[in-house]
Amino acid sequence: MTTGKALNGKPYAGNPHVRFDEGEVASAATPRRGSLLYKKTALFGMCLLGMFASRMLGATADIPSVCAERGWKLLWSDEFDYADSRLDEKWVSENASPGHILCSRWRENAVVTNGMLRLCNRKESRGGKKWTSASVWTKARFKYGYFECRYRYAAATGTNNSFWFVTLPHGKDEGFEIDVNEGHYPSEINTNIHDYKKVFFKDGKKSHKVNAKAFNLGRSVDLSKEFHVYGFLWTADELVFYFDGKEIRRVKNEVCHSECALLLSEAILKWAGPVTDAINGTFMEVDYVRAYGVSGQERRK
Repeated sequence: MTTGKALNGKPYAGNPHVRFDEGEVASAATPRRGSLLYKKTALFGMCLLGMFASRMLGATADIPSVCAERGWKLLWSDEFDYADSRLDEKWVSENASPGHILCSRWRENAVVTNGMLRLCNRKESRGGKKWTSASVWTKARFKYGYFECRYRYAAATGTNNSFWFVTLPHGKDEGFEIDVNEGHYPSEINTNIHDYKKVFFKDGKKSHKVNAKAFNLGRSVDLSKEFHVYGFLWTADELVFYFDGKEIRRVKNEVCHSECALLLSEAILKWAGPVTDAINGTFMEVDYVRAYGVSGQERRK
């Protein structure tokens, strides 16, 4: 299981996509050699050097084994270690009221705080709905690679806590959607592959082909209490889903061969469980998102 943040701070000069923490040292007059102040300063310097070295080794070790064995590198990441106003540099926020969910979604509900991104649920009337929440997608586009998101669910039933991909505009061109996880509190993981080209009508309603598989981790598990890593290996041949570093699903890739945006979304849905006032004030909380692959594979807009 990948834990914590290993890639915070300034970009490392050898790879602008790999980040390390930045140490700040106060300036002072040069102490006399052999003095107590000199010894303390030297010891402090050695500690800083050791911390920097451990960060470098930690970043190398942090590459998932599925990437290391392929020689893949970190191409893109967001550790959310910045002010809330900078979220818009990498992400586009939905500001609309989608018809298929019970909430409207707005930039104000996507909040970066304490190194985390929170997608906040609020009971308030806006956009013709009784609830508000948030959904964001990357300005960068991706096709194939390995992707990870470390997050925890909103602590209420009726919430859909999602890490996913979709071709944009939604359902256009060679349209498809990959739900790495549509998580339902407290312990359900849903993996889905939507093929928007395979359209049919059922009971007079338009629908499309979906390859879905759900996992319920049991009554003793609460995916809102702790952070977990949801991983996804996307190749021309296969789609492989991971939970905390362990493979949980593998399918042949028959559909997903176009560039996509990566999305983080919170929604309020009846099929995610009872919708109650307990949702108010809850949030899906994201620690990081990382994309690995062959250098130059990602495309920025």
